[in-house]
Amino acid sequence: MSDRAPSPFIVNGCRGTTVASSRGGTCRFSLPVPEGFLARLERVVAESGWPDFLRDVVRGPILHHHAFRVAVSACPNGCSRPHIADVGIIRAWTPGRASEACTRCGLCERLCPDHAMTVEEDGPRLHPENCLSCGLCIKRCPEKALPVAREGWRVVVGGRLGRRPRLATELDGLDEVPGASGFPGQSHLLDDDGVVRALRNALAWYMREYRLHLRFGDLVASDPATAARLAGTLPGPVRTPEKMPPMRFDTPDPATGEGEGGAGQTP
Repeated sequence: MSDRAPSPFIVNGCRGTTVASSRGGTCRFSLPVPEGFLARLERVVAESGWPDFLRDVVRGPILHHHAFRVAVSACPNGCSRPHIADVGIIRAWTPGRASEACTRCGLCERLCPDHAMTVEEDGPRLHPENCLSCGLCIKRCPEKALPVAREGWRVVVGGRLGRRPRLATELDGLDEVPGASGFPGQSHLLDDDGVVRALRNALAWYMREYRLHLRFGDLVASDPATAARLAGTLPGPVRTPEKMPPMRFDTPDPATGEGEGGAGQTP
């Protein structure tokens, strides 16, 4: 049986998101994370109405599988396991076109773990279909010839483990990196405000659709069209917890075998 959760939500980050992260992190793979970003995410969840909502719908103690999980990673290695969280947030740097300082040494091509960069006669060429925006080519270029065309976040939603594991779905960004300053095709990054908007929308959507034993990953899988719009404007009215009908249940969760193991709406 699950232990009690310390909170109705959990926001955790890898060691690259520590205080030192604004100066490049405590991990050699980490990208700089804005100072106070995790605290900002905690405030977003706390002010969304989710904590009171969950306490209202769950009879008995709040257990670990009830908590809404947000995982923040300072690079695509994902040590905080963003792909199995309700919302995963991954720091990203997209490289721009190389400056005249480029010597075509080929180091960026050799270092890229995803085979996203090749060096041609006119300089490095990015293959965006392979690029995870890890920024390794930018950080390791000996001539500092690759600029950061855009920095932001990749956001994935709906991950889970348990009886029916599911890897999270990545959201698209709202605008593309301009071809004049970077490589075309990189449209999957969100800025800080975009991440906050996606998180607020995810919580509002989950509370609106909440029913017995429904995990957020199940909701994302059942309605991918709405999930894809979480970074923009969430369609449809959002009922606040104060306006929602009372939700109580005593039915064991078939996924866990635990009594009082999920939340649902009484008919």
